[in-house]
Amino acid sequence: MALLSSATVLRLVDSMAILLSQTYQLARARLASAGSPILRLLVQRDQEITEMDLLRREVEVFRAQREGIPPHRRPDYRPEQRLAILQLRRLRGWSIKRTAEHFVLHRNTIRAWIRAAEGKGRPSLLNGAVVWNRIDDAVRWAVHELRRLCPEPEFGTRSIARQVVRASVQISRSTVQRVLREAKPSGPRRPARPAMALPVGKKPYHLLRPEWINRVWHIDLLSLQVLWLRFSVAVILDGFSRRLLCLRVYSRTPRARDMAALVRRAAKAFGKPRFVITDHGTQFRQQFRSAMKKTGIIPVQARVRAPYLNGKIERAFRTFRIWWRLVLTGLTQRGIQRRLDEFGTWFNRHRSHSALHGLTPQEAWEGQALPDPIPLRAWDQLQPQIDVRRRHYRDDPRLPVLEISVRLAA
Repeated sequence: MALLSSATVLRLVDSMAILLSQTYQLARARLASAGSPILRLLVQRDQEITEMDLLRREVEVFRAQREGIPPHRRPDYRPEQRLAILQLRRLRGWSIKRTAEHFVLHRNTIRAWIRAAEGKGRPSLLNGAVVWNRIDDAVRWAVHELRRLCPEPEFGTRSIARQVVRASVQISRSTVQRVLREAKPSGPRRPARPAMALPVGKKPYHLLRPEWINRVWHIDLLSLQVLWLRFSVAVILDGFSRRLLCLRVYSRTPRARDMAALVRRAAKAFGKPRFVITDHGTQFRQQFRSAMKKTGIIPVQARVRAPYLNGKIERAFRTFRIWWRLVLTGLTQRGIQRRLDEFGTWFNRHRSHSALHGLTPQEAWEGQALPDPIPLRAWDQLQPQIDVRRRHYRDDPRLPVLEISVRLAA
């Protein structure tokens, strides 16, 4: 092992540099208060030279950093900065080549700015182009406020856009992503998932895209682990409105007669559907199909390795699992059922859905419609005032209820 490691040598050199710097600063401070005006001028000149050398080193660091960035990724100079560069070129008497090297630019870029200043090129290079489609700052603030109140994965950019549209303000998901990137750069993009293969033969559009409520129901089971206890949850979802019609917890794995009884109770409460889509679980085989045919409901089993027929309920399970990971429940079946009822009410009444064009499942079930959103641009004469609040449904912080109010003042 070496007597002096590299870290030890660096610490020693740094200590000596600090000692010499402090000694030099002390001597210069004493000379600055000397009685001789010549000594005071020399101290001031020495201080200015030192400050100039330090600024030169800072500029070299920033220039080296900019040179290391590929040209197409370097940040653009603003119009006022471009004018300042042309003024510095005149004051310094630099050539176009030296100006481009000093500010890490291409020579043709400087030439284009000079032509714009002489009235022969594009004036927008120095004056700045008027962005007519820029959204109002109040809307941008609302987007950032929604992200602060509802971080990922609780709310994505699509959900934020839906909430703003529900407040009658026009915005798209791409605009939300662009606004969020202005303050905080986004992370790496997820790779695009390959498209799922369509079913062989006739395309079941009447099952995937029902045109009214109570046409197609989806039913499936979900397992829950609470400490050492294991429960099963049966879920029934309407295919048109995405409304959760039933959330029932079982202390054991339900059987076919339990699922048939659950469907009959839901049909009595909400109306009888035409089709019920299931997977290939043991609960949905011959006994369940026979019970459904007696009630006049046609059971449909999804193809193996083709989850698109039951994909709507699987997407609801994803939202449920995000909530369930962070919620505290009791160890009894009654306590879990109470929390499931709260989640079902929040899901139906307060969670907007992209496939429903921003409507909640309850609004789609009742046939409601949202008002047409209006664009708010920065050049409008209106002065929008947007208020964004987040409440908790039943004191559960993982069930957000957003309230966005928009007031327009001339």
